[in-house]
Amino acid sequence: MERSISKYLTKILKDNGVKVWHVGTYLALVLIWDRNRKSSPFQVTRKLIMQLAMTRSSATYHKYLKELEVLGYIHYQPSFHPKQGSKVWLLD
Repeated sequence: MERSISKYLTKILKDNGVKVWHVGTYLALVLIWDRNRKSSPFQVTRKLIMQLAMTRSSATYHKYLKELEVLGYIHYQPSFHPKQGSKVWLLD
């Protein structure tokens, strides 16, 4: 079964518990996932997600990634290596 971008966006847009910043961060992750041929896990960098989500603060970035994980939209495995990206899985 092919997973599509619209499937993921429809799910989060129907959730009344998310804020616009969750949607922006999630949309950035979905776009990166799509660029990586829709494979999970995919590697991300804080800089790229913040740029795509238009987030200015790294504290905000971490807050919304953690909340997206708690809400069950993603699984996030941080990398503490400066040259290696973190891993993200989009959850169905």
